[in-house]
Amino acid sequence: MVSLIELTSPLPLLPRSSSLSSEVSMKLFVVTGAGGVFGSAILRQIEHLHSANAHILAITRKAEEVQSATANFAARVTTFSIDFEDKERLQRKICEGLARVQTEGWELAVLVNNHGSVGDTSIRMEEVSDIGYLEKYFLLNFISYQVLTSVFSDRFKASKRVCVNISSMAAVKPFQSFGCYCAIKAARMMAYQVIAEESADVRVLNYSPGPMKSPMTDDITANSHSASIREYFASADWVDADASAAKMLKLVNEDSYQSGVQIDFYDR
Repeated sequence: MVSLIELTSPLPLLPRSSSLSSEVSMKLFVVTGAGGVFGSAILRQIEHLHSANAHILAITRKAEEVQSATANFAARVTTFSIDFEDKERLQRKICEGLARVQTEGWELAVLVNNHGSVGDTSIRMEEVSDIGYLEKYFLLNFISYQVLTSVFSDRFKASKRVCVNISSMAAVKPFQSFGCYCAIKAARMMAYQVIAEESADVRVLNYSPGPMKSPMTDDITANSHSASIREYFASADWVDADASAAKMLKLVNEDSYQSGVQIDFYDR
């Protein structure tokens, strides 16, 4: 994984004028996992909905691919990479990345916490005993998520803030092969629900995007110890990533959900 912040431009990402004009509603979107199937769809839908009124900070290990895919966006896009498994430098790198955007003046500042991994699906939960594996897994999938949320919320406290956790049915239902994944998804959802209870000035959404065809689902199909899980993922009815991303952003824009709630793509 890349541990250094990589920028599309040597200049900080700033609004097109020295101050944000009241005539234009400028929105900031910080999106992790931006190079994945769903992350890429989120970027496309931000461009579709907000165009030049959006600034996107795309956190990804696939900087060149994201730069190429967004080259013709009217929205301004800056990519940078953070090694979410680098415990010693994690907080500093997150702070350095977000510091490239001015703190005030945004009509809306949105964090979409979309990064994570499913883990080793070939072993049963009762067999998981490797402390190093568990530390690395929870650092990537929960600790980095929480640190990023905290730094984001503090840095952009002068703006209306929305924090979106890309959740899953695994947050509320146990699945074979997904022991650690279910645990961190439940932890992420509950952490955001606590933020919703404690911080009325932060809007919080747990959004479950539905099953999508991706390298992760290919890995599950090939390596899960559960025959029923392998069978499900081999013939699943996949959700269209752009349709799901569009629904998530519509929820954010309409702002009528109860803060902290979990909403699934299939919910009406």
